[in-house]
Amino acid sequence: MKLYTTDKIRNIGLVGHGGTGKTSLAEAMLFHTGANTRIGKVDDDSSVMNYDSEETRRKATVGTSLAALEYKDHKINVLDAPGFDDFLGEVYKISGAVDMAIVTINAQSGIEVGTEKNWALLEETKTPRIVFLSKLDKENINLDKTFARLKEFDSKIVPVIVPWGTFENLKGVIDLLEMKAYAYNDDKGKAIEVKDIPADQMDYAKALREPMVESIVECDEALMEKFFEGAEITVEELRGALRKGIAKNEIKPLISGMALKSIGTENVLDFIINCCPSPAECRILPVVKAGTEEEVKLTADANGPVCGFIFKKINEMAGDMIFLRAISGTFNPGVEYLNTTTDNTERFSSFSTLRGKNKVDIEKVIAGDIVVLVKPKSSTHGHTLCDKSNQFHVKVPALPQAKLTFAVNPRTKQDQEKMGSGLNTLCADDGVLSYKFDPELGQGMLSGLGDTHIDVAISRLKSRWNVDVDISKPKIPYRETIKGKSRVQGKHKKQSGGRGQYGDCWIRFEPNPGVEFEFADEVVGGAIPKNFIPAIEKGLQDARRRGVLAGFLTIGFKAIVDFGSYHDVDSSEMAFKLAATLAFKKGIVEARPIILEPIYEVAVTVPDEFMGSIIGDLNSRRGRILGMEPGNGTQVVKALVPLGEMYKYSTDLKSMTQSRADFNMAFSSYEEVPGSVTDQIIKEYKTEDEAEA
Repeated sequence: MKLYTTDKIRNIGLVGHGGTGKTSLAEAMLFHTGANTRIGKVDDDSSVMNYDSEETRRKATVGTSLAALEYKDHKINVLDAPGFDDFLGEVYKISGAVDMAIVTINAQSGIEVGTEKNWALLEETKTPRIVFLSKLDKENINLDKTFARLKEFDSKIVPVIVPWGTFENLKGVIDLLEMKAYAYNDDKGKAIEVKDIPADQMDYAKALREPMVESIVECDEALMEKFFEGAEITVEELRGALRKGIAKNEIKPLISGMALKSIGTENVLDFIINCCPSPAECRILPVVKAGTEEEVKLTADANGPVCGFIFKKINEMAGDMIFLRAISGTFNPGVEYLNTTTDNTERFSSFSTLRGKNKVDIEKVIAGDIVVLVKPKSSTHGHTLCDKSNQFHVKVPALPQAKLTFAVNPRTKQDQEKMGSGLNTLCADDGVLSYKFDPELGQGMLSGLGDTHIDVAISRLKSRWNVDVDISKPKIPYRETIKGKSRVQGKHKKQSGGRGQYGDCWIRFEPNPGVEFEFADEVVGGAIPKNFIPAIEKGLQDARRRGVLAGFLTIGFKAIVDFGSYHDVDSSEMAFKLAATLAFKKGIVEARPIILEPIYEVAVTVPDEFMGSIIGDLNSRRGRILGMEPGNGTQVVKALVPLGEMYKYSTDLKSMTQSRADFNMAFSSYEEVPGSVTDQIIKEYKTEDEAEA
């Protein structure tokens, strides 16, 4: 691929609700620019962008793919992101790498849940965007209602390229800037006839053009003055102002098309190169000097200091591959660059870009461009690469936290090591997905954004590492403690011929809230020699790891050894350690033991209409409502809820709110479990212990 200067590069992200035609639009663009000989389709497995085996099997995008297109002496980097909730982390990754997002919206369905979530994310990251009205061949499309609803959704949305008919009457699109109609006369979008707007469409076009012009001129003060003076404004002036407005996020133009027949695709491509800003005109993510918080103002200058950040990493059979967005300077092959995140260096012998899974070689990486680099030593998502002489750190958008956790166990012991290695690799690539082994609970914990997110990881584990695993409800890290006091004797005496074993200690147990465990020595008169006291403490420490009720760690108590006896020959550290264990088991039982459960503070952001359902559900989970904070059409409900009641809450929340609510949770404290629940816990965990034994 030829080398393009920064002003000739466009970085576009395709985002939106699942099934609104993002991948189809990318496929149409590939075809129209000659990068593919036909329009690939997701449904018949001919898609260039959805090449991953999981995407082929599910007929849906589950990971971001890149297509570098060449069109009219411009390079357009298209990043096609998944549209389903479980893979929203992919949109976070590309939000800082692209200069603009195209948000696809089904003309029949209008604003959907995925639209709202992606839009909110792009608002948060201040990513400029365009709306692409898709699926124009559907029945019962009311364009007036659709435009009105979009304006209500965001007042900055302005129709610029609109449908010329819908369903069976779909003929093409109307460009309100040029006031021309584009008739698409074949199913491949190649036979295009540009004509004057037909008489039956003129009122429709004029009604939309006037507010469009007003919105565009507001993006340029000089043009606005000219507009109010009544002077004629040219199409080129409107394009220039639109370009400025998009870069500043002051306007969000709406364009239209039908990707599967490539209707409007040429208009989309022309709009991208004529009206959309280059990297030199767009915002750059915050950059600081490495190791400090001192901000640095970099520009997309090919001759400036070299700086770029990695926004995505994938692991394939051939090795790791990272996606780099160059912010400033020029990256050259064979040069050593510093990763300021790891303080390691990277050297790449060549650079490539992608069209789906197909690599295309490029000479070097100019500021503003997006490329892929193979087999990095240590670089991954969020890391910065730069010259050693000018060390920077790019602050990339933080990824969302995982919401759903499963226990994961290999079906055979031989697969344990492979499972850990595979899951760690998948999690490192994904960034949101996380895996850890909990030694206390004796199980692996796999967390993601939802059932499908985790299911994809399990499928990849099977296909790439040949490891079968089972997932289940994770154990809860309950604790045990005491509410009363006791004083007991722990005596270990054993005679088996020759030297025997003898240890004898009296220990008082009493509650000690807020402290994990405290041990005190009050033995007087040498009843127990000082050298055996540490063994008693060690015995108690070991014993409290498996409490007397259900085998959980015992906390919040104090143990005081105050008396005992010993034998000159038979006493040993081991004997006193065993005596302490016996005292623990007897003394804790007599001190009114209880089970404590982890309580989490949960914050649920929910639309007003679902408030009743959410509060009722939290109450049913033994939650205590702390309060509510109103927002823009939403409420944030805060509650304290036992962790044991939060299993699959993310899935249940989606079901209750049509996927429109979100939540986060953080550990708060341990509290006593109600009596009825205690019995259930003891029964469940005692049964598990017996099964394991």
